[in-house]
Amino acid sequence: MPLGDLYDELAEAAADDDDYDVAARLEGKALDAGCRKQSVARGMCGWYLLKSGAKEEGEAVFRELLTERPDDADVRITLGHARSDAGFQIEALNAFDDALAAAKRSGYRKEIDRARIERRAEREHVGLELDEDGRLAPTPKPRRSGSIAWAVAWFPPDQQAHALERWPDLAEDLTDPVRYARHIEERLRTLHAALGHRPAVAPILLDDFFTWATDEGYDPAGAEARSMYAAELHRWGRAIRWPPGRNDPCWCMSARKYKRYCGSA
Repeated sequence: MPLGDLYDELAEAAADDDDYDVAARLEGKALDAGCRKQSVARGMCGWYLLKSGAKEEGEAVFRELLTERPDDADVRITLGHARSDAGFQIEALNAFDDALAAAKRSGYRKEIDRARIERRAEREHVGLELDEDGRLAPTPKPRRSGSIAWAVAWFPPDQQAHALERWPDLAEDLTDPVRYARHIEERLRTLHAALGHRPAVAPILLDDFFTWATDEGYDPAGAEARSMYAAELHRWGRAIRWPPGRNDPCWCMSARKYKRYCGSA
């Protein structure tokens, strides 16, 4: 595991023990060491700072994130939860209002629905009555019956350049195809160990993915959209079985045997 990700896990453990000052310092180390999920880690660092009482520093982290991503509803939702958790209820309500406004500007139905759900929950938490957007917030859907389709989204080699052009923030993953394949392999093994059954590899073909995201109301730039699409590909029987046999071609389309490539990681 990369050092940055290790610090990230330690920060989460410190937060679980309610030691938010330590959690903030560890999250800072995770960022300095280059943890993979930089945006998420920055948001959590701001959250831990707010929770530890360092309000000015925590708010500064979120201001920086919002300057870089002014139309991102997810950052505002995270800020709302962080403020609420730290006891700043009025500021939290403002953040959820801003999140809903940003989601409406995006025009993505799923993003608007999520912002409405989070905003409604916070307003109910402080005892406010439902307003129009609160009434429009959808109720959570029941879980699907049957087995859950676990799959890891993956950009095949012929899609990676297009994905990188569309989403430059994926550069850390996609500029090194070998490292990217090994990272996906690591995620598959982690899921297998945690779930007790085998996940699948869901190859994202961008044209099909954009069509699906538009039809379903997802922002294709969001990680949630890729995760949901991966699960759908698995249900449709369009995911790749994992792991292949040791002497079979590797799932990553390298034209090498699995045991000689990702299986040797």
